[in-house]
Amino acid sequence: MGRDLGKEFNMKYDLGWGNSICVREAFLSSYLGNPIQFNKDDLLKFDYPEHSGDLEAIEITKKVVKRQIGKEYKHVFMTNGATGGVVIALRAFAQQGYQYCHTRNAPFYIRYPRMIQASGLMHVQEGYVQWKNDSVMLLDLPSNPLGLMTESEPKESYVPLIVDGVYLNQVYMPPLLVQTPEHDVFVGSYSKLLGINGIRLGWLATNDDSLAAQLKELVASEYCGLSTASTVILKQALFGLNWDNFEKTARYKLDCNREEFAQLERFLGGKPVTELGMFHYAPMDSKAQEIFSKAGITWTPGSAMGTDNSFARFNLGQNNDLLADAVATVLKVDKIK
Repeated sequence: MGRDLGKEFNMKYDLGWGNSICVREAFLSSYLGNPIQFNKDDLLKFDYPEHSGDLEAIEITKKVVKRQIGKEYKHVFMTNGATGGVVIALRAFAQQGYQYCHTRNAPFYIRYPRMIQASGLMHVQEGYVQWKNDSVMLLDLPSNPLGLMTESEPKESYVPLIVDGVYLNQVYMPPLLVQTPEHDVFVGSYSKLLGINGIRLGWLATNDDSLAAQLKELVASEYCGLSTASTVILKQALFGLNWDNFEKTARYKLDCNREEFAQLERFLGGKPVTELGMFHYAPMDSKAQEIFSKAGITWTPGSAMGTDNSFARFNLGQNNDLLADAVATVLKVDKIK
């Protein structure tokens, strides 16, 4: 690593927000194409795009989804990341008269409450009220931050299901575990899948013709077309990608981070690091918070996910060397204490 950790306790090791940097590095090492850039001739072609998504990108995405989760969909729409896809899917059900959106019990994904509010629905945690015929379920698989692959309570059969599959792919989990329950809408993200978080491209997929017509109108009115630049970058990236090498390398890098971070389990209630997704969520007492703070580590407090600040979420998608340095610094600070 080549660092004098004893002089760097005040440096910040960002294990908070979910940038998937080691996945991005795996992508770059597996990308066989030319550097992605634009010249004046390219910019002259930057007309308004298709309102529901670039047609070529949509056809490519259908194949990507088939590869990642083994399912084929009649209808796919490009969205502004998975966040945009989830909100539009929820808004479609709100227009149909649904009133409530159920998620897992806390801890849940940081943005879910505001996303649900933006869609016009009311947020309900599983188990807090009984299922109603005006409820829709938003289920992240595997869950953020716990890495769960099941619902804490089975939903009623008449409740529509939106699967947030940002981490449901062959990068963030072993291929044999990539399974989906019966659902109405599947939401995915290139930002996470490839680790290119700033590209802000995701997708919606469904086999329901009437729902697809509604989603198409919502996508068009919400975006009036997505960024041409991001779409061009995405298509070039996918054309030059060695998928087998990328998925294998990305999983290896994430597993290295999981194994490295496991050295800190004793500070965090002894909770084992999950093998799915890219986060570790665990109890964190005041002593651990003091040690981690002195080591210069930032994390996401539990209060942001519906619990309290005696819990913390750590991003294990960071650069391998940075995460290893962070772990070494915590251990060093603990010895000094």
